[in-house]
Amino acid sequence: MTNKLLFYLHIPKTAGSSFTQTITDNCPNTVHFHTLTDGIQLSEKLIDADALCGHFIYGIHHFTKRPYRYITMLRHPLERTLSHFYFKYKNPAYEVSYDKELTFEEYVLNPYYDAEYCNLQARMITGEINNPYPSFKKARSHLDKHFAFVGLAEQYDISLFLLAQIMNWKPQYYPKVNVTPNRPAYSTLSSDAIKNVILKNEIDRKLYEHACNRFNESVLDLSSEQTNQLKAYLRAARS
Repeated sequence: MTNKLLFYLHIPKTAGSSFTQTITDNCPNTVHFHTLTDGIQLSEKLIDADALCGHFIYGIHHFTKRPYRYITMLRHPLERTLSHFYFKYKNPAYEVSYDKELTFEEYVLNPYYDAEYCNLQARMITGEINNPYPSFKKARSHLDKHFAFVGLAEQYDISLFLLAQIMNWKPQYYPKVNVTPNRPAYSTLSSDAIKNVILKNEIDRKLYEHACNRFNESVLDLSSEQTNQLKAYLRAARS
C-alpha cells in the first residue's frame, strides 16, 4: 500500500458506488465524504486516512499536507445525464426530488436545470462546480497531471482491473450497484433533447473522448502477462 492519500472523486452516475467497494476493501481506513460535517473534521480525518471517497471536487487536497493521488470515473455525458435524470426524478424511492410529471425533454430544454447537469464532470475535475462551462484545457490538464487513474463507466470491468494494477491490488470483480431503474432506450427520446444534451455538454464530451484515448493507451500498454490476466479476469467476471 502506498503512503499516498487516495482521493476518489466520485462523479454522480458513473458507476461510482460500485467502484467505491473495491477501494474500501483495499483501504482499511476509508473516509466517506458524506459523513463529514466541516473542513475541520475533514482535515482531522485525513491525517490517518488511506482514502477519501465521495462527491467532492478537485482541490480537496488543500485540506492535507500529505502526498496524494486522485482517481475518478467518467461516462459519456448523454448516458450520464439520462441516468441522473431517471435516478433523481423518476425513482419513487428518491422521494426528495421524485417528479412524476417532469419529462426528460422538459428537463434538458429548461435552462433552470443547466446548473445541475451541464458539464458536471469537467466542473468537478476543474474544481469550478458553479461554472456550467469550465475550460476544457484546464479539465484536460487536471486529468493528465493530477489523476493517477481515470476509468470509464462503459468499461467498468476493465476499469476495475486497471485500477488494481496501478494500486498493486489483487483484481476482484464487484457487480454494479445503485443502477438506475426503468431507464428508457434512446429510441424513446426526442432528437431535440438528445441534441440539447450533447450541445450543452460539449466540454464533457471532449473530456470523455480524451479519457477514452488515455484509457485505450493504458490497455495497450499492458504486458503480455497482464493482458492474459485481464482476459482471465473478464471471463470470470462475465461468467
